[in-house]
Amino acid sequence: MTDVSHFIQMSRQEYGETTLTNAEHLQWKHVNSPIGASSYVGLYDDGILVGRTLAQPRFLCTQSKKFRVASIMDMLIDAKYRTTPMNFIKIIKACGELSEYDLVYHTSNERSEPLYDKLLRYRKPFSLKAYVFPLKLSNFFAKIIGRKITMLDWLTIPWRFVLKCVGKMLVFFTRLDIAPSEFSADELEQLSERCIEQEGPMLERTTRFLQWRFKEAPLWGATIYRINKAGKFYGYLVTRTLELEGINYLVLMDFLIEPNVSLWGRLAIRFWLINHTITAKVDAFFTMLNPSSQSSCKCAGFPFFPLPEKYLPHATPIFMRPAHKECEAFKTENSIHMTLVDIDYF
Repeated sequence: MTDVSHFIQMSRQEYGETTLTNAEHLQWKHVNSPIGASSYVGLYDDGILVGRTLAQPRFLCTQSKKFRVASIMDMLIDAKYRTTPMNFIKIIKACGELSEYDLVYHTSNERSEPLYDKLLRYRKPFSLKAYVFPLKLSNFFAKIIGRKITMLDWLTIPWRFVLKCVGKMLVFFTRLDIAPSEFSADELEQLSERCIEQEGPMLERTTRFLQWRFKEAPLWGATIYRINKAGKFYGYLVTRTLELEGINYLVLMDFLIEPNVSLWGRLAIRFWLINHTITAKVDAFFTMLNPSSQSSCKCAGFPFFPLPEKYLPHATPIFMRPAHKECEAFKTENSIHMTLVDIDYF
């Protein structure tokens, strides 16, 4: 995909003015990726474009090989052509016929999940799970009762003070240093190799990819934090703030942490994230990750609360579609490190 004009025209007719009609954002997202431009899949009726989706390229790394894969995103079918599932099936099947990819993976919403699951029978080896930690209450209660009571936030001030003290002590005693600082391509590559060897496959993270995804994004910028232990590179965290339906969140977008991190080290990192949420003066911490992955679950569990799917807009299953026999194992592989950076949410 090198021309975003058709994409913008179709999105504007459906959604009005949104991020999907912002030319600079789309140029960054689907053209300027360091891995290559997204592949455009169109659905046509007598030569007229009536549906589209895009396949954004990534690499999936295992101990033995690197596979070229694609994340399917930004699907839209004209309202007149949504009444029959066949048009959805046609465009989805076309995604699996892209010769440049070894594997494609899909997420779904509440409408498309039954089609992926029951009709097309695609395998979903895992689903992403949400984790939260609320720190202020007034905006949450405002959604329930329709009125904001600021005093509720005052009542949580002692609780936030205790959390900050615990977080600072854990970081100090585990000798971790977390700060917005750069790390080299070699440092990240060596950490990735250790994680893949000890914990399983992962979608590739490189310094160039992180720079593009988080520093060059015109609308979705984020901050990358380097983790050091005893002066050595120990991993990274990426966070950004956002407002969603009247509630402000600090979102953990991505992370990669040393495989041999201790339980105390994991707790220190989680409490550091809580302290960072307090400093950001937002309502809650939020992230999504693969709870079946050893690499991913380092930022899951106590003190974070798992958020039931009924409180989310929809579940987030990951459907895997291998293009050849060498990738068949990914249909049941649930250990892949996957975070919000790997799907098209924020």
